[in-house]
Amino acid sequence: MKRRIYWVMLLLSAVGVVCASILTLGVTASQSMKEAEKSVCQLTDSICTSYDYMTLEEYKDVLLHLVDNTRATLITEDGTVLFDSNASVAQMENHLDRPEIQDALKTGTGEDARKSSTTQSRTYYYAVRLSDNCILRLSRQYSSLHSMVLSSIPGIIVVMVVLFGLAFLLSRRLTMWMMRPVEQAVRALDQAGMNSEPYAELKPFFSHIREQDQQIHDQEEILRQERETLGIIANNMREGLLLISKSGDVISINPSAIRMLTGREAGPVEFVGRNYLIVNRTQEMHACVKAALAGESEDAEFSMYGRVYHVYASPMVRLAEVQGAVVIVLDETQQRMAERSRQEFSANVSHELKTPLTSISGYAEMMENGMVASMEDIRTFSGSIHKEALRLIALIEDIIRLSRIEEEPRQENLLEPVKMDDLCGAVLESLEPVAQKAGVTMKLEGNVPAVLGEDSMLSEMVYNLCENAIKYNRPGGSVWVRLEEQAEEICLTVKDNGIGIPEDSQLRVFERFYRVDKSRSKQIGGTGLGLSIVKHVVEFHQGRVELESALGAGTEIRIFLPKQA
Repeated sequence: MKRRIYWVMLLLSAVGVVCASILTLGVTASQSMKEAEKSVCQLTDSICTSYDYMTLEEYKDVLLHLVDNTRATLITEDGTVLFDSNASVAQMENHLDRPEIQDALKTGTGEDARKSSTTQSRTYYYAVRLSDNCILRLSRQYSSLHSMVLSSIPGIIVVMVVLFGLAFLLSRRLTMWMMRPVEQAVRALDQAGMNSEPYAELKPFFSHIREQDQQIHDQEEILRQERETLGIIANNMREGLLLISKSGDVISINPSAIRMLTGREAGPVEFVGRNYLIVNRTQEMHACVKAALAGESEDAEFSMYGRVYHVYASPMVRLAEVQGAVVIVLDETQQRMAERSRQEFSANVSHELKTPLTSISGYAEMMENGMVASMEDIRTFSGSIHKEALRLIALIEDIIRLSRIEEEPRQENLLEPVKMDDLCGAVLESLEPVAQKAGVTMKLEGNVPAVLGEDSMLSEMVYNLCENAIKYNRPGGSVWVRLEEQAEEICLTVKDNGIGIPEDSQLRVFERFYRVDKSRSKQIGGTGLGLSIVKHVVEFHQGRVELESALGAGTEIRIFLPKQA
């Protein structure tokens, strides 16, 4: 705007100078012509009266000595030039056709202004008919507007340069003076506002700007909040979210999608603006995106990095035209594992229940068919039936207990402080007969603050850990139970020097019905749900479990529970 004002003012100055010069020169030229005409007329009238009193030679001498810029010509009635003060008579043509000569012959006087064929300049002619019908013509040159302009160009250029300099300085100062209040008003729009405008004419303008500025500010705030909300949602989604443009470039990608599709942690900047194939090159992913960009929804499953993913791709449609694709990636690994666990659980339950029921049915059938002859056999068969029934009851109780732990919601208000040292002491005391029978010694160490939990669940957890440490020990072995207080957790360690767990089985010992050595487990009893119950109790109390074991060297299981707040 400032530059435009500069150039406008300079242009106006230039136009003003040119127009003023032309106008001045025009007025000057017109005035010069009028003065020349008046002077020639007066001079002609004054000297024509003396024609009758002088001889022709004397009269020519008078005409010859007129002022330098006045030309005198004496012409006969037939147009022949008798005398000319500026040219040779012999070289001059007949002047009868001249307008001023014809007018003088008719009316006594005549005038004309034209370019002289003799002097090649603009000349004013004035003719008077004398007493003997000869014509006296006086003429005088005067400057035309064109010649005056040409002669005045250097002066005009000097004046224009001076005026341009002054105009530049004045326009700069004037522009700054004019724009300063406007700039102050514009700056004030970003502040608390102005109580009055610098120019009354700008008041509606600034009022409208303030309204629009407030609207824009409100809309920007809404868009910022929405963008932040969407960003928070996308960044904290467990599902992967990927937006792809029509050309196949990544518009947006959240951390979950990066982690699922690339198998590593990375920032979105690495992928945004680049082709989606750098994120994932699986055939299923490519087929889904291709279908979505073609306007069709598609989904598929694929496995990668040991996990199972389900990808859903849908087209982004705007004004009936596909603008890109939205891709949602779900990690269904846990779901598939849960389905497999349920299937295995159902199969294992069926197998575990079938074994004692088959034994009970077989013994009962033998007794029913009279195949038992003596009371000793009856007692033997009855004992076996009773033993299998107890095993069946224990199995059912463990299944019910495990289901209750899994389904029971954690209610903070029902939890109570539990002293782990007292709880562990009571469990070891109850297992003392079993340990003595197995030839295993038990030892409790440590004293820790109370934890917030459910007493019966924690007691069953410690019982199962210690019972397993006794069962899978060797005669003369030991079981150590140690309690340690850490920064934010309580650590319960149950360690034995028994038979240990093979490395390939350590990740599965917490599964339902999993047994490392099925023949030994059948000998010592058990349902195969003890460590599974332990894991679920720990998860219920928002803790974690760690296991270390070596075959033939013993097992150490560490339980970490949050301290009471």
